[in-house]
Amino acid sequence: MPPRFRATGRLRYSPTNNGKIIRRDGGTTKWWLVIDCDPNIGMYYRELYRIDNYSVRTIQRPAWDAHISVIANEKPDDKFMTAWRKHEGKRIQFEYEHIACGNDLYVWLPVICEEALDLRQELGLSRNPFHPLHLTVGNCKHI
Repeated sequence: MPPRFRATGRLRYSPTNNGKIIRRDGGTTKWWLVIDCDPNIGMYYRELYRIDNYSVRTIQRPAWDAHISVIANEKPDDKFMTAWRKHEGKRIQFEYEHIACGNDLYVWLPVICEEALDLRQELGLSRNPFHPLHLTVGNCKHI
């Protein structure tokens, strides 16, 4: 098992981009819950990515900077709506692995956070999100 680092972030429901709930790809952010992470984590891993790629390939800061997507466009059933935004702004602790993963568009760090999975369950969602918890540090969408 790779070593893990521990950090703290802040919960944000329906995150906005300059006050808008429209994503750059045209989708909505209405039914999203993210953990805003220290932007220095993202900056550090984007720099490591650049160095590892001999400065030939870089990644950019995500629209919401370094973050963990806890809920990604999953509307809870109406009977759970009283819990939506219940924990807005709450600080939450998580662990992340220091070895980055990636594909053609994103670079991320695997995350472990039982409290985030508890929040999904509180909203009637599966504890196993479609994409396992991860800290997004960069993308190469507009480079």
